[in-house]
Amino acid sequence: MTPQASRGGLDRYRDDRFGMFVHWGLYSMIGRGEWEQVLARIPAAEYAPLAGLFNPAAFDARELVALAEAAGQRYLTITSRHHDGFSMYDTELSDFKITRSPFRRDPIAELADACRESGSVKLGLYVSLVDWHHPGYLDTSGWEDYLAFLFGQVEELCTRYGDVAQIWFDGDWPNSPVPGEHPGWFTTDQPWHYPELYDLVHRLQPDAVLLNNRKDGLQPGEDVQGFENDLPGENTSGLNPGPTLAVPRETCLTMNRSWGHVPHDTAYKEPDRLIATLLDCVAADSNLLLNVGPTQSGDVPAPARERLREIGRWLALHGDAVYGAGPGPEPGSVRTRDGRVLAPSALLPRI
Repeated sequence: MTPQASRGGLDRYRDDRFGMFVHWGLYSMIGRGEWEQVLARIPAAEYAPLAGLFNPAAFDARELVALAEAAGQRYLTITSRHHDGFSMYDTELSDFKITRSPFRRDPIAELADACRESGSVKLGLYVSLVDWHHPGYLDTSGWEDYLAFLFGQVEELCTRYGDVAQIWFDGDWPNSPVPGEHPGWFTTDQPWHYPELYDLVHRLQPDAVLLNNRKDGLQPGEDVQGFENDLPGENTSGLNPGPTLAVPRETCLTMNRSWGHVPHDTAYKEPDRLIATLLDCVAADSNLLLNVGPTQSGDVPAPARERLREIGRWLALHGDAVYGAGPGPEPGSVRTRDGRVLAPSALLPRI
């Protein structure tokens, strides 16, 4: 049987309820989102030179973790490598990485240290299954080479940075039209060897919860059912067509309309709406992973910082409705750890 996360890891994850998602990479320089390479049909050879210009001098891991802490977020999951194939850590398996850029530092190592220092924010790592830079991903005659690279990176991430609370896989969407809409950019018919991949994660990080953003139910070894820009069971985005399962759940949500930084996207959700969504997630027995997209300089845009601090001020007063809480007996209600039932309408003064 494929292992799962430890009971302690699952319980802590459910109790935490609120995390920060961080989409940050080379695409932050372009400022049109993390999919710009495929949307603009930029060949890998033309995209790769961006690495020679990437120098996010404003990045401060302690500041980012302190922001998550101020927001009341208890874990921070960052893109270690997105679909463009650029590794945001000092991998030994590729030269297409941030430590070969003018920046030279390893942000994942710095975040791991900052999380340990904070004592209240845990580190999570996003890993893309897609890689538009690695030749073995799209030319499947080299598929075994690509799998060796993927497995090797997962092993690096699970052994170099101390305790990891979450591994978040993305890029295998068997029931999605997305690959067909972008022919030549996605591989859909090759084996991922998930039992072996998941065993690697659970063996090296037994407390880490594992989520794969596949949107077609859970495979053995997956701990969390994910919902993208949606509450469990609603599927208003059209991205989550399957049934809601009796397992830990997580809604990942953009604060505006973008994952990676897009300067002209100013359509930020108001703090009261974000708080209401957090309570809706708890009432649906789900965590909320709320996204920020740092700029090419490495700082978090001011509107996102302001909203996170507003949420944190609310949680300082009403954290018992979130941490360790779950669904109440009435639709939309929450039950606190000590058994009290709360109606969200009583918790949502306009702020």
